[in-house]
Amino acid sequence: MSCRTVAVASAVFATFLFVAGGAARADDAHPIPQSLRLAHEATIQYVTQLAARPGRIGDEARRLLPLYQAHMAKEEEYILPPLVLLPALARGEVSPDMKWAIPMSDRVKAEQEQIYRSHTAVIAQCAALEFAAESASDNDVREWVHSAIVDDLGDLELQEPMAVLVGDILRARLRIP
Repeated sequence: MSCRTVAVASAVFATFLFVAGGAARADDAHPIPQSLRLAHEATIQYVTQLAARPGRIGDEARRLLPLYQAHMAKEEEYILPPLVLLPALARGEVSPDMKWAIPMSDRVKAEQEQIYRSHTAVIAQCAALEFAAESASDNDVREWVHSAIVDDLGDLELQEPMAVLVGDILRARLRIP
């Protein structure tokens, strides 16, 4: 299945789930945006399929899988849950029951260097997978790796700063020092 087919199917499925039930749950306490939950699931599923392959692509995917799993676990624990508040904040809606996101936001700030190192490890291993795919003339895997790296950069450039901003906005609007 091509990357585009997976992306379109994921988008359609995400829209269905959003209409049917809203955000996915990271755990019983804090939801994460459904689109990000589905993207994580698709990534893990694809890398797991690659890891089952013989040869260098399988070897590099087996090295990548635990890096992704550990990184995504952190994201789902404290980086992504504040993002579920973005639509309400964009509408100007703030309430005291949103303050749960402030400690998560603070943790993102405090652990920026550790989070960056995690991204660096994922990107470096993606590059190794891309090299293996290039050696095997597997353009589908190379295309996927490129998308995965772009997604990872989006986490650094957008998602993590947004998580910090959610906490800052809540702190300011709820007048929490």
